[in-house]
Order: sequence, then structure tokens, then C-alpha cells
Amino acid sequence: MQVVLMADTDDDDVDGRPDGEEDALAVDGRADLVPLDASLEGATLRLVSGNGKVRVWSGARPLPFGSRVTQGAAWQGLAPGHVDVVAHLKNGHDKPIALEILGVAMRDMDGKTVDLARSHASLSRTPPAAPNAPDPDALRVVLEVPDGADALDATIESYSATGVKLDALAHVALAPSTCPEALASVHCLESAPLRFVVDDVDRVHPLVIDRSLRSEVGGAIVVRSDGRKQAIRVLGPRQSDVGPIGRFRLRVRTFVLRATPSGVPAIGGNDAGAIAMLRAELALASATWGQCGISFGEASKLEVNVVDPPPRHLLSIGDDLGLPATGLPGSEIKFRIDGKPIAVAVAHRATVEEVAHEVQAAIIHAGFLVTMSSNARILPGAASSVDLSVRRLNGTLASLDAPGAVTNDQTLSVRIGTVDPSNGIEHFGDMDSNAGTLEERTLIKALADGDASTVEVVVVPYFAGTGRIGESFITGESPSMRNVVLLDRGGIRARRSSFTLAHELGHVLLEAPGHPDDYAIDTPTLLMDSDASDASPFGPRRLTVAECARVIRQSGPTARAPLLVPWPLTPLNLR
Repeated sequence: MQVVLMADTDDDDVDGRPDGEEDALAVDGRADLVPLDASLEGATLRLVSGNGKVRVWSGARPLPFGSRVTQGAAWQGLAPGHVDVVAHLKNGHDKPIALEILGVAMRDMDGKTVDLARSHASLSRTPPAAPNAPDPDALRVVLEVPDGADALDATIESYSATGVKLDALAHVALAPSTCPEALASVHCLESAPLRFVVDDVDRVHPLVIDRSLRSEVGGAIVVRSDGRKQAIRVLGPRQSDVGPIGRFRLRVRTFVLRATPSGVPAIGGNDAGAIAMLRAELALASATWGQCGISFGEASKLEVNVVDPPPRHLLSIGDDLGLPATGLPGSEIKFRIDGKPIAVAVAHRATVEEVAHEVQAAIIHAGFLVTMSSNARILPGAASSVDLSVRRLNGTLASLDAPGAVTNDQTLSVRIGTVDPSNGIEHFGDMDSNAGTLEERTLIKALADGDASTVEVVVVPYFAGTGRIGESFITGESPSMRNVVLLDRGGIRARRSSFTLAHELGHVLLEAPGHPDDYAIDTPTLLMDSDASDASPFGPRRLTVAECARVIRQSGPTARAPLLVPWPLTPLNLR
């Protein structure tokens, strides 16, 4: 009887230890066990040669050689090589069993072994190039074959984080290679460097089509040969200034704005189309950030809200320059909430904050809820402005208006925010980028949930003016407008050439308002390049290890405003 096994050096139960080193195996850890032939039930097994290369399991525990084989017992390969076993059957006869145990190893571009269980694969962060070009994420697959064994064929597959098969390379070319000194009577065969890429654009480039696999952070790379398999999981970079980077989850809240109340959404033509388009954009952005071990989760399950433009719910005190009030006799602020008049006297030389508190008290006294939030001071401003968002007692947004000027004070600016997507959303400029425009704040503060651990993504029909397709607000810039990304339909259309959503999320995750090419060499292949636009694999889609490390420092679990939470791996059914 001849049996082919594969050394079980991966970690199917994701407990951090190779399955072949476990003293007890959970059900998931038994994925690579091979059942003993039914004729061996009740037999006793004697190991003739190959000590330390194979074990027999009965349920969750190993079965020592010399013990009687129980129903359901299974082989587990431990190390490559030949093993000879003699089974003494129940009928008194002896039956020789020859086991050939294959091995699978991974090597990086420097020839160093990458442990299948204790390390991981990572997504490619370099453009397509020749096989000998530097690529810190590429891995060579090594088959460790007992001498004298038949010629072997290898298939390399990739699976998603939910266990769905994404891609495969059949009949992978293998060339003779050196084996570790510890392996006796074994020869090794090695593949070309394999790239694990985020999409088909990178996958099918002629330079790398025969050695690229579309892959996903949280998923797995599986090597199959002679009916057996081993796997390595896909996470972030294996080496960085913050150490190996695993898998993290970013929670996003997404919205598509209608052009008018009950009108057509900004993208997709209808609600279903808008949801499908934004999910596709989220899937691409999530895959792109997989280079840093970051995922948003399964795109098909991400919630997308199609919403009407909000009413005029926001009153901004000191909007723009944040000048204090003059407060001459008769100075006041007058407006209406759902038709109910509100009047507040403005005190002499009152600050923006003082006036905001007075107005807040008056709104509450009138029977409404109000959320007060300070904005970042704009560059020419004297002080910060303060926004008051008004809601009814049932939590819905109230509607503000004024029969005339909201205030008659000579220096204090008070404005009611209006969102009118049909005229284009007024975007910030160099002077007010810290705070955003009144229209942007009115939109975002109607949708934000106040949770600093989430990122709001809002798609609008278009921005007023020309040239703007995306904006972001980061934590360090504004105390109230933070962790927000605005895109227009042009930003969605440019997805494969500019990666607009992934780029704008980069500003938030890196907590960096600028771009690398603002103060260093222009590198059009980098995601955070300011002006690159190219739909090929050489477009702005790459992230550096340094950027991945910065994201973990600025937005990881120990950051002052953590956006990323560790996302442990779960076992995959890869049979």
C-alpha cells in the first residue's frame, strides 16, 4: 500500500502554531489529515523507517505507534521524506505501507524561508517587472520531494477572506533548487517569484501574467500537488518599522446624496445602481489598502445609504473670520426654527463662543435639541467659528430660516447653512481647508454619527467650479469635521485611473494633508501622488512600507484617534 502525504506545516486552525507541532488538534486543524484505509481498522502499526516524519491521529489526539488503530484514524505528515510502516492486521497478516511525504516551503526574494504558520504572504506593492527585479512581497514556492518520487505538478490558488476561490495558476513551472541541509534523501523544486495582486489590471500584465495571483488580505495562498495541499495566509507587510503588520478593519459609513429631495442619486441612476456603484468603489479601495493589511470587510455587505439633501438645520456663529461681536445697543440675532421665531440679544464685545452658548440656550428653551461644535480656525480668521445643528425632539433635523438678515451686528457673522447639490457643492480652498465650507459642514454634520472611530464617505453629484473630484478632512485639522471623505461622480468615474476614494482615505489614515510629491520626487505609481492618473498597473495604486507603518502609528489601535481595529484571522475551508 502506498500513501502520499504532505508535511502539515501550515496553520489551518490559526492558533499561531504549525498543525504538525500541535499536541491536540481542533477540528479546523485536522484539514490536512488523510484517513487511514478502512482495512487498517483494528490493526497495530509499527514504524520501520522515517522516525519523526509521520503521526497517526485518533480524533483530537495522536495515536502512538503500537496502539490499535481506531475507526476514523488519520495520517499526518510531519516532514518530507520516505516512511515505511508495517500494519499487523486483525486477521494476523502483516501489511507493508510506504508513505511518501511531500513538503511545501516559501522563500522570499532573499532566499529566506517564510514560515507558513508563523509568518504570512503580503500583497504586492511594486509595479510589474522582470522576475529578478526587487520585490519584497514576492514569494517562491518550494516543493520538497522524496528522492525517487514521480515527477510532480503544482497548482497555486488564492482564496478570499471568506473562503471563496479567487484565482489559480495551474502547471506552475518548477526548477531544481537547493534544499535545507536538514532534509536528507529529498530534492527541491522552486517556482519563479509569485506576486499576489489586488486586481485583474495588475494580474494580466504581460510581464507577470504567468506568476501573478489576484489575492485578498485575510485570504490564503494554497499550494496543491498530488492531491495534497498547504496554505499560507495573506496579511500586511512582513517587515516594517512597527514590526510585521497583520490584518486590521476600517469601519466606514457611506452615503450617496440625491441631487434634489426624492430625486436621482449622484451616481447609478437609481438607488440600486447607486448602492452597487459605491460598493464596487469600496471594494477597490479596500483591496488597495490591503497592501497595508487593511480591509473594510466584505463589500457586498457594506451598508450604503442613499439620502436627500439635508434641510437648513445649521446655524453658524462667526462663520468665516470668527470676529467677535460689536454688540451695540439693539444688536441681535433673529431666525426661525420650523416657523417658530427665536431672538437673542448680542452682548457688547461678546466672543463667538459666548454668543453661541446664548443662542444654544434659546434654542433649547424653544423646545429643540441642539448640537454645538467648534470648527478649526481658517488661515485669515481671528478665531474659530461655532456651528449649531438643530433637531426636533424626535431626532429629525429641523428647518431654519430668517425673514431678513440673521443678525444686525456690525462685525459678528451669523449664517444659516444650505445644501444645494444641483448647483454643485461649494468646496474648500487653501484658506478654509481646515474648517471646510459652510455648505460642506451643513452636509456632513447632518450625517455624522459623532463616532471618532468611523470614517464617513459621502458621494455628491459634483463640486462647484472645476478640477475637484474628492476631498478629505483629517483628525488633526478640525475638531468637528474629521475622518470625512467627499467624492463627486467624477471621482467615482476616475476609479481605475486615479483611485480617488483610496487616495482620499489615505489622507485620513495617514493623518497627512499633503502629498509625497509636494516636497519630494514625483512618483506616479504611488497612491498618494497628487496628480497621477493612469489606469495601467503603473498608475497611482502603490503604497510603501513606510506609509503602512505610519498608518498603524497614526490610525492604529494605540493612536490618539484609532480608526483601525485588529481583525484576527478565522479558519477557512480550503479542502
